[in-house]
Amino acid sequence: MPDHEATHLLPPRAASIVLARRAVEALPLEPARTGEVKLIVSELVTNSIEHGRLGAHDRIELRALVDGRGALHMEVRDPGPGPQPDAARGMGWRILERMADRWGSDRSDGLARVWFELDAAGGPWSRPPGHRNPSGPFL
Repeated sequence: MPDHEATHLLPPRAASIVLARRAVEALPLEPARTGEVKLIVSELVTNSIEHGRLGAHDRIELRALVDGRGALHMEVRDPGPGPQPDAARGMGWRILERMADRWGSDRSDGLARVWFELDAAGGPWSRPPGHRNPSGPFL
């Protein structure tokens, strides 16, 4: 399978959570992984909407790369201030810790970014349920 890339620009409204979930459904992922990716993306888009201090004309950018093995790198970007230091206690971070193989956040070029990765299902770096690998960049 060749690499698959997708980018979606979403308005900072609650309806965008549904749009983000639909975008995940369109990715060439193993069916068993789609649910966890939808949950993670829902949390990250919700955080952008609720905490990003975004205006009506701002956009939330959802970016995905699924490589030929089925590994996923996904980013949620917005022009907001990014995660606050106390965000680590929130539900979204707990979901990332539990489900993602790697994840992180940063701010550059005027955009806050939260990214996560899932290794290819059944691949040499696949994790057993409940296992979390250390964070590290993919792209």
